[in-house]
Amino acid sequence: MLRTLTLDSFVLIDHAALTFEGGFYVLTGETGAGKTLLIQAIHLLTGQKVSSELIRAGKEKAVIEATFDIERLTHVHAILEEGGVAFDKGEDLIIKREVFRSSKNQIFINAQRVPLALLATLGPHLLELVGQNSAHTLRQSDVQRELLDLFGDLEKDVAEFFTSYQEVKKLEEVIKKRKDPAELDRLKWELEEWEAFGYIEGEEETLFEEYKKLADSQQEREGLNAIQEGLEHPSLLPTLTQFQKLCKNGELIDLLKSAVCHLQEASFLTSKLLDEADDSSARYEKLEERLSTLNRLKKKYQSDAISPYLEALREKIDVLEHQDERIATAKEKLTIKQKETQAFANALTKKRRAVAKCLEEKLTAELLALNFPHAKVVIELTPKELGPTGGDQVTFYLAANQGEAPASLSSRTSGGEVARFLFALKILLAEKGALPTLIFDEIDANVGGETATLVGQKLQALGKHVQVLAITHFPQVARSANHHLQIAKKEREGRTLTEIHLLEKSEREKELLRMLGGKPLQKFTM
Repeated sequence: MLRTLTLDSFVLIDHAALTFEGGFYVLTGETGAGKTLLIQAIHLLTGQKVSSELIRAGKEKAVIEATFDIERLTHVHAILEEGGVAFDKGEDLIIKREVFRSSKNQIFINAQRVPLALLATLGPHLLELVGQNSAHTLRQSDVQRELLDLFGDLEKDVAEFFTSYQEVKKLEEVIKKRKDPAELDRLKWELEEWEAFGYIEGEEETLFEEYKKLADSQQEREGLNAIQEGLEHPSLLPTLTQFQKLCKNGELIDLLKSAVCHLQEASFLTSKLLDEADDSSARYEKLEERLSTLNRLKKKYQSDAISPYLEALREKIDVLEHQDERIATAKEKLTIKQKETQAFANALTKKRRAVAKCLEEKLTAELLALNFPHAKVVIELTPKELGPTGGDQVTFYLAANQGEAPASLSSRTSGGEVARFLFALKILLAEKGALPTLIFDEIDANVGGETATLVGQKLQALGKHVQVLAITHFPQVARSANHHLQIAKKEREGRTLTEIHLLEKSEREKELLRMLGGKPLQKFTM
């Protein structure tokens, strides 16, 4: 259930902070006041793509934030867990979208940044916009089958069939995969190359650390060798001795003698350090060669996690070596599993036919109550090749007018009829507690006053089972709401603003009078 909604710098809305309860909320206002802005903002919380054009003029960022009660929404918990989002099912879930003009947009769930794909998966389980687009999807056979299963609580039956169906497909894949001698030889050659190398679990990091230390030691030894070579140069000390003989200045002679003495001491110390230093050049070269070979093998076979890769390699070889036995075993299992899967499919079909009969009757009754005096719903199941959802093609038919044969929703049925059909279906599903918050975008369009009254009553009844938000131009619908939000356009300091107010009782009467065109409320009949 939607708890709160906050909008900042969203098109004409400067700031709006709304708090929601359960029941039926109606949204009203004059044409152009911005009723669809609120619906649009809510729609963005279901993962729809957003444009910077929605940012209020003069602002650099728009923010849409909402909180939801998810305590009983176990399917939402599963999506959050799979997406790696931390949550407490006893606390409200916070969803926030930030839209920027000059930088990348951001999405947060419980203050944790998430990708749009996760919101697109999660959002429809929290909010469902019921309008022309959703009525269009109802024309699709797969959607009709899903709705039938949902109404009949057949999710477990479908899951049971699907598990068996997957096992059949896996067995069929085993049978299709024949032994490939060339592939087996290639994999064996690769394994031999790895085994000849003798990889030890975790050795790469250990070898590299030792290699770095030895590299530093080698560099130090090379420096000492270079120093020793320079100090032991055959002309260095003789040259300095010759300088002493040529020199007449006593102070300079003493300095030259001191230099010769220091160089001799430096040469001795260098020799001593070289003797003490560990000559690890052989080990260094061995490590360098092993690391080089390891990197070559990783690059050649495109493997990083080596131990799991080798385990998978050995498994592939084992599968190919015993492929004939595996195929024979799979064939034996396949016959049994196919019969089991077909039995699951037959049981699922039987249940679907019973559910379809019940749903036909209930949908027809709901449509009659929505002022479709000649409505008749037919749900047809026809056999099809077994697939992940069974062996049934589900088709919804509707006869909307007297004397007309039922027409499938996917063909000749009008958009208005499909929308009313969807409304009736939502009423039935809501009684099962199977729906998120429903947002109806002018579900009462193109109906008369009498039908609008019925729609209002149905929305009120629907609100007892699920939270409902609906845009309407009909006072008959608005009067049935538990809560009334008025959308109004105002001018302030030379700027146009859209404001949203939750109306009190006296304010509601005034708004209903405006919707009636100023006629006295006594003339408004329910």
